[in-house]
Amino acid sequence: MKITHFVAVLIIGLGLGSVAKAETETVKVWDNKPLTINIKVNEEVRVIFPTAVNIQVPLATTQKLQALAPNRQIIYWKATAPFEKSRIIVTTDDGQDVYVIDLMASEKGLTNDIIIEDPRRVLLNNSNKPKDVIPELSDPAELVLTRYVAQSLYAPDRLLPSDSNIGLLETPELPEDFPLLQSALGETYGVEVIGQWNGYGHYITAVLIINKSAMVVPVNPERVRGNFTHITPQHQYLSEAGTFDDRTTLYLVSDIPFSEAVMEDGYAY
Repeated sequence: MKITHFVAVLIIGLGLGSVAKAETETVKVWDNKPLTINIKVNEEVRVIFPTAVNIQVPLATTQKLQALAPNRQIIYWKATAPFEKSRIIVTTDDGQDVYVIDLMASEKGLTNDIIIEDPRRVLLNNSNKPKDVIPELSDPAELVLTRYVAQSLYAPDRLLPSDSNIGLLETPELPEDFPLLQSALGETYGVEVIGQWNGYGHYITAVLIINKSAMVVPVNPERVRGNFTHITPQHQYLSEAGTFDDRTTLYLVSDIPFSEAVMEDGYAY
């Protein structure tokens, strides 16, 4: 233990261990103000910091405080006697932060794990996480998705596509009489969601549209309800109800899941 003037410098040991949260814990959030921590006398308390640190404890306090540091992010403190607030200086190894702790010990102090959280570091860590890399495509992603789903549904087995960047999702539910395709001539439709996939930063949903009216009607993508960026019908017209050609498949591409996109008022198409 190195003593410099009035403080004892506790250098937390080598190695950076994993931080596991206990079943019971107390979280202290650093907001650039001293954190008051009251630990119970004669009870060993584990303190977990957001990163590797060095800890400076006043010399007088070390006479009543046992310390064990298994790595540079965790320290175990055990007070052998009560003491009033003592100013502890905690410096991060990267030099970016200094945490100030007012440590005290009493019979009513904490016995469970104490987690020190730094919101700035949490945001920084999240922003530094690698983002999913979308492969470069020779065709627009919407076209690649539409072609993939159409072939998956209707192509013969020998022509079934394979693309590790496109995944099948749970099929969303939609009432059969949901007005997905707005009426233009008084016609009505039945709808059935066939499936939903995602890939290349988009979602694509295949929906079966069935003409319930005794008239031939055009399939107009502009009359599709919802916030979809790309809409492709399998056929341009629907024959009257009850005929072989009274149905088609719509391929609906969106930036958000189908169940959200279909309920939005905006029209991205």
